[in-house]
Amino acid sequence: MQYQLADDIPSALPFHLFPTVNHDGASGKLQVYLKLRCDLPPKSHAVNVCLHLPVPKASLSLAQELSSPEQTAALQSSTKSIEWVVPRVQGGSQLSALFKLEVPGLSRATLQELGPMHLSFEVPAYTCSGLQIRFLRFTGPQPTLPYRWVRYVTHSESYVVRLNAG
Repeated sequence: MQYQLADDIPSALPFHLFPTVNHDGASGKLQVYLKLRCDLPPKSHAVNVCLHLPVPKASLSLAQELSSPEQTAALQSSTKSIEWVVPRVQGGSQLSALFKLEVPGLSRATLQELGPMHLSFEVPAYTCSGLQIRFLRFTGPQPTLPYRWVRYVTHSESYVVRLNAG
């Protein structure tokens, strides 16, 4: 089942991302600080959280500072993007990451190659829209309990955050 909302979202988005970009063109250093806030209820959690951040094509190396040990981040040389992976995020928590890139010849033009960020995640037993199945009936030879087959899950499809790096 798929649905689309055409109006305002009835509840808050599950994540808010706060990016900060600092750059020094003379030394070719680019710093991206990301704060990821999980606005789910404290009893909920998100799994398989993955953030992709395209970086300038001239990026040579990545140094990182992550807020917890279960997080991983890597510079993907084939796609020239940073992939930040968090296996599980508890509702009401906040994570941060500092990425330090070495970009020779850093200029305003190369800063335009930074972003947009794509966030993918899954939230089991939760729907952001508040949509719930109230009645469900199976037809067949043996009547069964239909709620055994209902699973609520929020899955991201196009969660994009644009950067203002200039």
